[in-house]
Amino acid sequence: MFLLVAQLTAVIGVSVAIWLQHRHEALQSTGVETSPSARSLVEAAASTLQFGGIKSLQNLLKYWQQRPVLQLLAIDTNGKELLQRSYTKTSFDAARLLAEDDQRHAKQIKLSNGQSFILFVPDDGRNNRLAQRPSELKQYKGGSRKAVGRFPLMPLLGGIVVSFIFAALLAWYFSKPINILRTAFEQASNGKLDVRVASEMGGRRDELSDLGHDFDAMASRLESLLQSQTKLLHHISHELRSPLARIQMALGLVRQSPHKIEAFLNRITLEANRMDGLVGELLTLSRLESGAVQVKKETLELKQLMHNIIEDAQFEAESKNMKLKMSLDQNYLLQGQPDLLYRAIENVVRNAIKYGPDNSVINIDCSKHNDNQKIQITVTDQGAGVDALELEDIFKPFVRGSYGSQTVGHGVGLAITKQVIEAHSGQVIAKNITPQGFCVEISLPYNGLSLS
Repeated sequence: MFLLVAQLTAVIGVSVAIWLQHRHEALQSTGVETSPSARSLVEAAASTLQFGGIKSLQNLLKYWQQRPVLQLLAIDTNGKELLQRSYTKTSFDAARLLAEDDQRHAKQIKLSNGQSFILFVPDDGRNNRLAQRPSELKQYKGGSRKAVGRFPLMPLLGGIVVSFIFAALLAWYFSKPINILRTAFEQASNGKLDVRVASEMGGRRDELSDLGHDFDAMASRLESLLQSQTKLLHHISHELRSPLARIQMALGLVRQSPHKIEAFLNRITLEANRMDGLVGELLTLSRLESGAVQVKKETLELKQLMHNIIEDAQFEAESKNMKLKMSLDQNYLLQGQPDLLYRAIENVVRNAIKYGPDNSVINIDCSKHNDNQKIQITVTDQGAGVDALELEDIFKPFVRGSYGSQTVGHGVGLAITKQVIEAHSGQVIAKNITPQGFCVEISLPYNGLSLS
């Protein structure tokens, strides 16, 4: 509706402007001379007629007729020219209009005896003037004024009809994609996230088409998040069901073999601790992803942090006869929350111990990159690595890779590591090493301080 009103307003405005311009041009260029010389002759003739009378004007016109000047016409109310000269009806009508509008190019002089004369200089032929006999002239009855100043009603009606058609086409052009998007939003709100609208936009290259592509991206993202959530619930239920099943089995065996109650109680305690650990890791991950954990940064020594991690991890490494080797060129100072950074880096080191082969070496290198002012902590093991297609998903919850599917664990540690490092404005990546091995690189901001 707003579009239609705007178009009608534009059509009416343009029509009025064209009419006014056409009326002005018609008054100025329909056989009346508008030069300064013609205006001077009109003024002189008007003064002569007013103060000298008809005879004086007649003598003046005869004098001008013998000289190479513009010829002025004096036409009375009966349409007769004072010297019986011919003129065009078009120029006479235009002169009447100019005189009525108080234009200086033509004047109407009324004498005391009731006679009236129109004084003007006709166009001298530059406007293709056609001479007419006095006997062919017709009395002016106002019809020519209507012809000159008639309002363009038919063009206006035509413009209104075209505006209706154009407005209808524009309404259809814009309403079609809007209706498609509205239907898509209704389907998405009802849980159907596989709906896509970009293909239905056709060849449009406007903002509505961009909105359709943005909707498809949003729907794809929501669908992916919903699938991830469903998969996460599946993994959680699976991880909790296994220890619960073993606890139930142990309780059943206790009833059948009461004399082995100590062993079965140890098993129940182990499974309960595993469930408690899983729930704790899930709560930590959930708090990190939701932003509920506010990082409380403080200055800490990287050397002391890595020494504590390696000292605690050494017990697990000795059970597999593995060695942990650390390389640290300087004792850098970091800004971060010690317990969160400890857990993030420890998860990487414990993963290397868990998936590395027996009797192997785990290298932990800490160095500074001058190009990007980052402290990089690299943990490298000699294990089988991760399939190339699984590298991007290795930091997602419950993803352990095909090579580590038989290893005890929940697959949440690296997901926590990623959330902690990113909360410290850092980055963590994983990659395979040729010919064999796996590497995790942790980058943290460096504030330019170090201890000698």
